[in-house]
Amino acid sequence: MRKETADEVLKTHHSSHLSLYFFGALVGIITGVVVVGYRVSLSLAQKYREMFYDYVRNTLFDAQTIFVLAVLILIISVFLGYVIVKYPMVKGSGIPQVKGVLIRQMDFSWARELGAKFVGGVVAIGSGMSLGREGPSVQLGAEVGTGIFKIFKRSEYDKKYLISCGASAGLAAAFGAPLAGAVFAVEELHKFMSPLLITCVLISSVCAEFVSKHFFGFSPSFNIHVDTTYQLKYYVLIIIFALIMTIIGKLFEEALLKGQKLYGKIKINPIFKPVVIVTITVLMGIFFIDVTGGGHSLAEKVIHESYTYKTLIILFVLKFLFTAACYSSGTPGGIFLPILVLGAISGKIYGMFVINLIPNVTSGYEVYFIVLGMAALLTAVVKSPITSTILMLEMTGSFSHFFPLVTICMVTFLMTEVVKMRPIYDTLLENMLPKGLIESGDDEKKVTIKIPVGLDSMLDCKKVKEITWPEKCLIVGIDRGDREIIPHGETKILAGDLLIFLMDERTATIIKPLLIQMGEA
Repeated sequence: MRKETADEVLKTHHSSHLSLYFFGALVGIITGVVVVGYRVSLSLAQKYREMFYDYVRNTLFDAQTIFVLAVLILIISVFLGYVIVKYPMVKGSGIPQVKGVLIRQMDFSWARELGAKFVGGVVAIGSGMSLGREGPSVQLGAEVGTGIFKIFKRSEYDKKYLISCGASAGLAAAFGAPLAGAVFAVEELHKFMSPLLITCVLISSVCAEFVSKHFFGFSPSFNIHVDTTYQLKYYVLIIIFALIMTIIGKLFEEALLKGQKLYGKIKINPIFKPVVIVTITVLMGIFFIDVTGGGHSLAEKVIHESYTYKTLIILFVLKFLFTAACYSSGTPGGIFLPILVLGAISGKIYGMFVINLIPNVTSGYEVYFIVLGMAALLTAVVKSPITSTILMLEMTGSFSHFFPLVTICMVTFLMTEVVKMRPIYDTLLENMLPKGLIESGDDEKKVTIKIPVGLDSMLDCKKVKEITWPEKCLIVGIDRGDREIIPHGETKILAGDLLIFLMDERTATIIKPLLIQMGEA
């Protein structure tokens, strides 16, 4: 790629954004096609998986069946082990990796990793592991964005926008939720909003969803109908439920992190290491098939069918532990959908208990608590309350539970702040990065980076000259609302500002995480 001078970089920053909108739409369309293919592949894999496990249950003690199972476990394990070792960037959900690329501490080898993530995810989830499709879809989209950036030789300024476009489009196409995809990019990946960013990711998400709707139709992900209105006098039940979901979220986070440590201590050749989780997956498929896979069908059953407390508790415990074990192994797959399933089961249990305890509460409230449980647990683990609220509205296709959803998501978020929970993807990213910052890039190529200023951060209400800036970085602009300020020493920085820095590419890999930390509240 041609080296850019500082003047060219600044001119690019001030140039028209129409071309970026076009490429954002292109990323959305291609991501939509890729994610549709991914979803279709997973659906076919689920169909054949259920047929296979039915056959195994009927012939479990035949020597031929046992031999086939042993060979199949070995083949799947070696394949997944090879993929993880050969392409470590495809491990897990992929969302921490996308965040790592955006802060310049990681980079994608987009073509190979896109294929490895696609096939690895189909094999892992298709075999029955309790993993979701949304995380891989986010990474697949981000890989597409990287590919468009490199193929069309776009300026470095466009890179983060195209990657963000792909990530938001991936989530939109995975769940049929374009607005949630756009909000996810703002709330989770960047943690700040600018007009350019929100426009780009929204264009990309809508384009991806257009492709998805063409193949899957307009039906929402979950078929939920609410007949009653949630009464204000029962909102105390929401606060109690939020506390319960915060505790479950904390336990789930601890299970994931401790599971990764335990899995790392297993002394087996890395290529053969997945044999542990694959064996567990096969056993779960034979004896407890409902908890295998992402769990969409289980969530539908929980919503529409009757269960006893005992059955629901068993399903919850098995899904909880199985999901933690599968994700800890590093095989390609996400946790969004399993979290929603765990939230649905929790909501079902809580709803049944409330209805039995309070005579005036009708059975319609059970559905409310199922929806609220999904959103609350996702908020507790990911700490993205707005994304959680919008995602559930789009996935259910109904606004009848809007105010209860907003309430439980915000109350849950506040409770996670009290107990000092961190977003799981931030923690996972820190565990993936080596100690110390990574230095990479060209020290002759100039790039611009944007840093948001949070309320009460070390930059808030300070003059430019009062701040000890890292070396080799130059603040060249401040985006404040709809105007741009050329800063000087006396310029006061305010919360909500977007600081524009100019530096060489190598310095950016070191300085950007430090500047982000300075701007955080």
